[in-house]
Amino acid sequence: MTLKELIMQVSFDELLPTLKTLIHGNENSLYAFREAYDRLRLIEPDLDFEGAIHVRWCGGLFGEDKWIGVSGLSGDYWSKGLSKEIVEEEGIQLTSNELAAHCLWEITFYGFSEDEITSTFDRMLGRNKPKNKYEIALDKLEESIWKHQTPRKYRCVYRGMLCYQGDILDYHRRCRNKKNRPKRMREHRQERRKRYLKMMSARENLVQALSVQGSSFVRSDVDYLFEVKYGMEYNYTSIVDGTEGRLLYILESMTKYQQLDLSRYDNAIVCIIVSSRYPLSDTEIADFKASVRTYLKYDDIRFGVVQTDGDEKEVEVKLLLNKMKEQ
Repeated sequence: MTLKELIMQVSFDELLPTLKTLIHGNENSLYAFREAYDRLRLIEPDLDFEGAIHVRWCGGLFGEDKWIGVSGLSGDYWSKGLSKEIVEEEGIQLTSNELAAHCLWEITFYGFSEDEITSTFDRMLGRNKPKNKYEIALDKLEESIWKHQTPRKYRCVYRGMLCYQGDILDYHRRCRNKKNRPKRMREHRQERRKRYLKMMSARENLVQALSVQGSSFVRSDVDYLFEVKYGMEYNYTSIVDGTEGRLLYILESMTKYQQLDLSRYDNAIVCIIVSSRYPLSDTEIADFKASVRTYLKYDDIRFGVVQTDGDEKEVEVKLLLNKMKEQ
């Protein structure tokens, strides 16, 4: 049986109980697994590609419990993964629902869509260029640490990227116990600076994304994000065949396939991203806004719409949950 055949036999709700055991503690990502599963159901397999997905027992060598591992899915394009035959090790007895959950867990290891997987590898391989002043400052700080606080024998440049080589981890372990107070304080300041720059970079990217050309938001509408106490971001996509029920799909992702602790926040931004070629009706948007207000129950919810020139039928919704600072 191929992965595509398995996926078409099992619905997401049927595999959900097993999936919850695999992602225990990360239930707020259930909606992303649902989107990925629905994407897989719409993608046609590459019939010219042959391969195998191996399901086998792992662990148990040092007295720990054995667990089921799936290999052969995380590194391929999804169309190729869908065409692969599933091969189970002797002694493994999984139901179709359990097997589908394990395969979904594996194929989403690096991301919940092929675009997200590509972005993950770009980030891991250092291909992403700094996009704002905070990322530029972070890049310079890390370069300075690389140049001035790492012995030359542990440094190298590979394809234009600054890299570490040799037994760099062992070097850091040895140094950790030998650092005097000034060096420990310097390291603490640098780590605190890194955290600040990463936080501000993420907020700057959000502000830019919300106030992009074609948005009903202008920068002054969302600049307050730099001052919030803390927040979370969730990005939803409507994975439906056509243009009907796109916002209903996303509303179900929010209300059925997440367990958000809404009491931690008191402000929200909801941004709908849709192609001008496949617009939403005013009634669809109004109904969605009313449902979101009823669900979130915050007094301060700011809605916006971004119209793009793309030809994607899918609608995206960006949800930002924020805790405002005490006045």
